[in-house]
Amino acid sequence: MYAITKRNINVIKAYSVHVFTTMGIVCGIFAVKALSEKNLDITFLWLIAALLIDGTDGFFARKYQVKKFAPRINGVILDAIVDFFNYVILPVLIILQIGFLPDQIEFLSVILILCASCYTFANIKQKTEDNYFNGFPAIWNVLVLDFYILNSPQMINFIAIAFCIVLTFMPIKFVHPLRVKSYRLLAILSFSLWGISTLFLLFGFDDKNLMYYLSYYIWILSNVFIMLFSVIRTIYDIRKVSD
Repeated sequence: MYAITKRNINVIKAYSVHVFTTMGIVCGIFAVKALSEKNLDITFLWLIAALLIDGTDGFFARKYQVKKFAPRINGVILDAIVDFFNYVILPVLIILQIGFLPDQIEFLSVILILCASCYTFANIKQKTEDNYFNGFPAIWNVLVLDFYILNSPQMINFIAIAFCIVLTFMPIKFVHPLRVKSYRLLAILSFSLWGISTLFLLFGFDDKNLMYYLSYYIWILSNVFIMLFSVIRTIYDIRKVSD
């Protein structure tokens, strides 16, 4: 009886992880609602919540052995469905709704984003052996958030999008927030600072407040460190292959 009860508990825990993953798309729907109301701060709050779920559900999936105790649900496919909505479809809707790009190239740009992202999600070698992403990992939600915080010009936004589309097909390593083997603690610290400073920039302080500027520069530095981890690891691998 004890063994059966214990297994039932394990099954409940495993399926609860899948429910937790599914909450990401619920956050996405709330983000769509906020976008329809032109409330971008709340839109991005829901996207950050979805990002947090996506960044942690893998840990819980491994801890509670979902492949063993919830085998009827393919967690990889479930995660990909939720991510494609939150990382690709929703950012495209934001671009079309808000006007981050010039009208003449807006529609072409979102088509290219969608096509490149299809390649990303279908790429069976998207993750490297040391748990980095191989090529730009279709984090368009983060990119449009950057546009919003920086209030960057439309042509700069277009150049950034074009650059990321090119990087999608390049052997560039992008750091994963939790799973990388090298620089793991620094990566976790950088992503944590990025998340906290982002929330402060969106909700915490007036844009003329000293704390706003402190949060802004912490946000900039955390972005720089995240990019540096990716660049350093890519250069390291290139040199390793050369040797």
